[in-house]
Amino acid sequence: MKIKIIFLSIYLFLGCMNDQSENVQISYSKSTALSNAIELASPGVVGIYRSQEIVMRTWRGYRNLKPVSSNGSGFIISEDGYILTNAHNIKDNFRPSVITTDINITVVVPGGEAYTASIVGLDMISDIALLKIDGKNFDYCNLGDSDEVQVGEWAIALGNPRNLISNAQYQPIASAGIVSAINADFSLDSQSGKLLDNMIQTDASLNPGNSGGPLIDSNGDVIGINTFIKADSQNLGFAIPINFAKKIADELKLKGVIDRRVSFGLSATQYIYGKNRDQVGLFIDKVDYSDSARNEELFRGDIIVAVEGYKVESLEEIKAVLIKLDFRAGDEIKLTVVRENDLFDVSLTLGEI
Repeated sequence: MKIKIIFLSIYLFLGCMNDQSENVQISYSKSTALSNAIELASPGVVGIYRSQEIVMRTWRGYRNLKPVSSNGSGFIISEDGYILTNAHNIKDNFRPSVITTDINITVVVPGGEAYTASIVGLDMISDIALLKIDGKNFDYCNLGDSDEVQVGEWAIALGNPRNLISNAQYQPIASAGIVSAINADFSLDSQSGKLLDNMIQTDASLNPGNSGGPLIDSNGDVIGINTFIKADSQNLGFAIPINFAKKIADELKLKGVIDRRVSFGLSATQYIYGKNRDQVGLFIDKVDYSDSARNEELFRGDIIVAVEGYKVESLEEIKAVLIKLDFRAGDEIKLTVVRENDLFDVSLTLGEI
């Protein structure tokens, strides 16, 4: 009888040990690089809520319209409450006939606590806005290095799609995929005026409300700001590289705006040239060598045909290239000019206005 009791005890003990071992294995298998990355970044992801009153100016007078409200995503980048998001989450391009009140921004952090945010600055061209909430010791997202992003690596989109942060226990919503392309170039959008260049492409699912949220890597570091999807495709989302976003955010924090005004120190007009009169460039009528721009390598009669290798035929196209490449006053650019029927590359340092 005693022997039976001993064997039964050993059997029950080994069974318990096996159960514990299985639980440990199950727990370990649930913890992956992606789940760890989500856990690391999620505390810094926020919901962005905007409201604004609008009035339409008509020939009969003024007419109140339905207030504007929207929701999007953002992420805290410092413990003192600075937040990155998309500018289109904050401001619309209204018609001149529309009169608006001040923009009211509410930020909801994981857990449900709400804060009123102030707009530090926004830039519609890069589609980046910097917000600030009052407080300290906020959880924030670590910013990675988007120059190191590789096609095929894991990518996780975090945010507030369909306002689910408020409807799902106040936690950011995650979707995973890979980086499917880098340096995706859509140039300057003529309708919105946005610069959609050098984007990170991912097949992580993005939905309305994801805009402004972080795209993170498998380490939990932010590599981009989720910005838009291709409407005519499935799972083609695009994010602004975080290195570019940091540069814009730093300038917004310092100045409140992105000043892209520059001086060339010259005047030029569109000009048709070439043996067959089939080429178009910009004929330099005058060079002001006393201007803030350094333009000593240019002369009256030169014909500008390219900027940084991009063919240009108008001043508007030159400005588009400068926006595309994010050149500012003080930067040196390369111009290609026709001079006495020969091509020359010359330097021009952009001046301040």
